Amino acid sequence: MRRNNEDRLMGGHKPTHTEDAPQMANPMDFVTPTEFVDLPSQGRYPPGHPLCGQDTVEINFMTAKDEDILTSRSMLKKGIAIDRLIQNLIRNKSVDSKSLYIGDRNAIIIHARASAYGQDYRTKVACPNCSETSKFKFDLGNNEVYHGDDIDDTDIEPTGEGTFKVPLPLSKIVAEIRPLLGQDELVMVKQGKGKEALENLITKQMRLFVISFNGYSDKKTIDHVINNMTATDSKYLRGCFRLISPDIIIQDNFECTHCGHEEEMTVPFGADFFWPDR
Repeated sequence: MRRNNEDRLMGGHKPTHTEDAPQMANPMDFVTPTEFVDLPSQGRYPPGHPLCGQDTVEINFMTAKDEDILTSRSMLKKGIAIDRLIQNLIRNKSVDSKSLYIGDRNAIIIHARASAYGQDYRTKVACPNCSETSKFKFDLGNNEVYHGDDIDDTDIEPTGEGTFKVPLPLSKIVAEIRPLLGQDELVMVKQGKGKEALENLITKQMRLFVISFNGYSDKKTIDHVINNMTATDSKYLRGCFRLISPDIIIQDNFECTHCGHEEEMTVPFGADFFWPDR
């Protein structure tokens, strides 16, 4: 994480002062500090995307106005608060937050939160063994970045358009897939509500990351292949999807204060992620 504008005091019109009084900058000239966030994708976006070939993105520090977004009942109810926050934070307004890979969006969220409230994230986690909750502190600076490029020893072939072709082992059908985007995340949030939220999770996700089968990209063909795909091909395709998906992961060694169970746990992005004192 690299910070910018930290020492900036803007010029503009200066208030009247005496020779003995300290010079003060006009508060109206204050500029929000920014920082550069390393992108897990390293800019492997399709040609024409504003971040194609860019390994960092400049974001603003969170402001009080951004905090308003995170407390907006209407945005929270619609599931768009985080997306709106990301859009506000990105300095380059030609970048659509919905077009970013989820891993890059996660990196922006983590760095913005760390800049605003510090790298210590104290929260409550449920023990996987006894289900009791315990207080636990995650270090947001202790993260592991996966660039989504560990495909050298696989049959996965990049297309140069931000997608990848994968021959399925049993059917031999060639699937074209891509990492999930912010727009897909919004779809998943919408699907995660209601009585059918926990149904058809595997096929729902595949419909989001599959572009085509043997070059056929129409919905009817994609639905037919996904619904009739063997479990062998399905498992393989989902494994390939994980390999091409850049992400940032925060894990820490958790020890339950109730039963003593120990396990490496991934940071949960709960409701208190942006509100550490609540």
